[in-house]
Amino acid sequence: MQITWSNPADIAAALLKKYPETDRLSLGHDQLLKLILSLPEFKDSSIPPKPACLDHILWTWMRLAGVEFERTG
Repeated sequence: MQITWSNPADIAAALLKKYPETDRLSLGHDQLLKLILSLPEFKDSSIPPKPACLDHILWTWMRLAGVEFERTG
């Protein structure tokens, strides 16, 4: 499955799967962008369409990680 900027929830889910132990609170935009671009499923421009796009992906990733923690914790 290919993911693009138009699928922020899919990007967040892929980040959670590949980087489950990452300290998301310490990530800056540049670091987050590098992680996104490193995803093998990511097939889009290296530049997000909107500045808030990275924030949305990060918060979605945090939310998904919280759900995972609740399921296992």
